Amino acid sequence: MKAKLPILLILLLSFSTLFSDVVNYDKVIRNLRGVKSYNKEDFENSEDNFKRNAIKYPKDARLHFNQANAEVKNGLLEEAEQNYKLALNNEKFKDRSKALQNLGNVKFLQKDYKNAIKNYRDALVEDPGNIDARYNYELAARMLQRQQEQKQQQEQNKDNQDEKDEEKEKQEQKQKQQQDDKQDDQKKNEQQKQDEQKQDEKQKSQEQKLKEQKKEDAEKMLKALLQKEKEEMKKEKEKMNVDRTKTGKYW
Repeated sequence: MKAKLPILLILLLSFSTLFSDVVNYDKVIRNLRGVKSYNKEDFENSEDNFKRNAIKYPKDARLHFNQANAEVKNGLLEEAEQNYKLALNNEKFKDRSKALQNLGNVKFLQKDYKNAIKNYRDALVEDPGNIDARYNYELAARMLQRQQEQKQQQEQNKDNQDEKDEEKEKQEQKQKQQQDDKQDDQKKNEQQKQDEQKQDEKQKSQEQKLKEQKKEDAEKMLKALLQKEKEEMKKEKEKMNVDRTKTGKYW
């Protein structure tokens, strides 16, 4: 199991220089409250104090920077990004390298390693001696490479899966076509059997009619022969009667 590589989140709480603003006691006191809450890991109260300070003194880049640090701890990464950028927009802000590094950390936490690398690089331009920014730069570069490799692997897996799905679909279509063809053949065979059965029944019916017709004809012929024989016997009898009358002999 690979060990997790830590990401260094430098949270510079710019409060020491606020004491130079002698006239702004409320700003100094509220900032100190924010620092105290931050050190106690009460990040919600810390963020609230820094936020109220930043709203009241929007031109002080240090206050936006501190607010962004607390927002990172509270998981408000988009809000933190906006406040780091507000701090960086002030040209008089001295901790630009650290703000850029923390902005890179925000992008790192969002897994936007490409922009994280850009911010770490900008932090190193501002301060080439920022060791933490250099470490995070190298770490983000490795994570970006790993992310790209994972993306390529996912795309390859997707392509392979698409090919498998396509092949599976073809096989299913082929099987379906085979089943349809088999059903068609079965229907044709059944129809052929029905046609043959009808033809057999028709032929048997015709043969039966022919047989009955022959029988009927035979009966008529026999009847006619018997009638003829009967008539001949009658004639023969009548002839014999006539002959007996002539001869006067009676039997």
